Amino acid sequence: MAEAQKLSVRPRQVLGKKVNTLRRQGLLPGVVFGGRADSTPVETDQHTFELSYRRWGNTTLLSLTGLDGGEVPALIYDVSRDPVSGRMLHVDFARVSLTEKTNADVPLHFVNESPAVRTLGAVLLHARSEVTVEAFPQDMPHAIEVDLSGLLEIDDAIFVRDLVVDATLIKIENDPDELVVKAVPVKVEEEKPVEAAVPAEGEVAAEGEEGEGAAPAPGAEGAKPAAAPGAKPAAAAGAKPGADAAKAAAPKAPAAGAPKKKD
Repeated sequence: MAEAQKLSVRPRQVLGKKVNTLRRQGLLPGVVFGGRADSTPVETDQHTFELSYRRWGNTTLLSLTGLDGGEVPALIYDVSRDPVSGRMLHVDFARVSLTEKTNADVPLHFVNESPAVRTLGAVLLHARSEVTVEAFPQDMPHAIEVDLSGLLEIDDAIFVRDLVVDATLIKIENDPDELVVKAVPVKVEEEKPVEAAVPAEGEVAAEGEEGEGAAPAPGAEGAKPAAAPGAKPAAAAGAKPGADAAKAAAPKAPAAGAPKKKD
């Protein structure tokens, strides 16, 4: 049976958005609820609570002091944090009865090394990091150890039914056949070489696909962009330089039967 850890709290008078003033003063706002009683707003020293919470987690039985009616047994139900800075913003305490069983999510603590990882190069696939436990508050474990040294070969696994706990004190609510951790082989995907696309004979590569220095398609050697509307067609292949210009400058002979132009 674990001894309850004492935590000093006091009733909180500052409510709503004004609780930011408490945080600036180094106080952590919270609430105590459940246990067939009304919810009670509380506050506690933030630095002291944060240091203790690192040891306690959510499953350590607490004894809240400083409230009317004496000490209150409780578990930490939830801690809210700033999503950017990670600073604690609020804590919820759940009242519990030492004569009634309660449920809590207990973290799994993985210990030792798997021989399958050390000698066979396997990797561990973690399917669960916590399990739900039913127990009296004073019997609730802080964590459940998972011994990895039994994973000897590839595909060896540990299931919920394999977890070692004191069945006379606690009960794991999860499915016994649920996977906790497994040794799996490392999958290495081979990179396939990228083959350059070669256009078929008689086909021209699509526009934008020809890189600098790319070989032109057969029949397309020396091909030029299409001429703009109204432009004169280019000279035929093999024509001598200046031949077309000379022909263009020479006057055309009058057609047969056409009247001659008088000067």
